[in-house]
Amino acid sequence: MFFDNSYFTVAIYLALIVTIVLAILHWHQSAAVDSHLQRMMVSCGIDEKTAANADQFLDLDMDAVRSRCRNCQVAVLCDHWLDGETDMNNSFCPNVWLFRKVAG
Repeated sequence: MFFDNSYFTVAIYLALIVTIVLAILHWHQSAAVDSHLQRMMVSCGIDEKTAANADQFLDLDMDAVRSRCRNCQVAVLCDHWLDGETDMNNSFCPNVWLFRKVAG
């Protein structure tokens, strides 16, 4: 009986650890996506305050915007472009047309 209980306890602890690790990874990815989005919005002419509070100030479906950013196939290119390491324009971004439209 004790043997079965110890396996159950270990399984609970492992599940808890995995849940915590996944939550941390999700938070880290969300922070990176928000950073990319804010920097890209500013590059398209949206002021920094508005970009930092896009959910409140912009009439955009920010969940869809974040989803497109999170699922972007060229995130490495985005990093290089935002860091000024490439001369190309930002047309690779799946959200850039929305940001340009909002920026006017």
